[in-house]
Amino acid sequence: MFRHTTDAIRNSGHTDSSLAQAIAEQYMADVAPGERIVQFHAGDDADSVERALKANAQLVGRIRNGTVKMPVDLEESWVRALPPHWRDACSRELVQRYGFLGARIPLMEPHAGVLAVARLSVEFGHTLEAITNVLADGRICPKDIPELRRALDEIGQLEAELITAKRYVSGHLHDLAPRAVQGAQA
Repeated sequence: MFRHTTDAIRNSGHTDSSLAQAIAEQYMADVAPGERIVQFHAGDDADSVERALKANAQLVGRIRNGTVKMPVDLEESWVRALPPHWRDACSRELVQRYGFLGARIPLMEPHAGVLAVARLSVEFGHTLEAITNVLADGRICPKDIPELRRALDEIGQLEAELITAKRYVSGHLHDLAPRAVQGAQA
């Protein structure tokens, strides 16, 4: 998770402070005040907001460098606070550690189908890119190991998106099939 956080800070436009604040805000939105293990800071005026930003950045920094252990109730909020690309990659990595595919439970609204197809297309493109990078010189050798690992990761992400799309289609089929049978019987 920290690798994704560091990469997001380097490549997303976030700073240590801005991402720490996003994490703090997400945590405070997700966890009820009486249930919080981590006590992030909030401010009421410009001075106290500035102090809160610094204190939250310092707290997140201590967790990132291992001085303070990450409380279990912070993990989900931390991941959800990451920018989308890093959030998706981190989520998939975490579920794969448990041996699961990172498939999403699809929303059943029509726009969700368009999103599922778009994500499937993107992951298919990433998979093809990784595989063609391996095959570009016409041979597979030890120098291809990093790209082979990337291809394997991309295939896993493609599988997850394919399962999400399959669940979207089968969910609609399940919802519509009984109605179609009832309509035919009437």
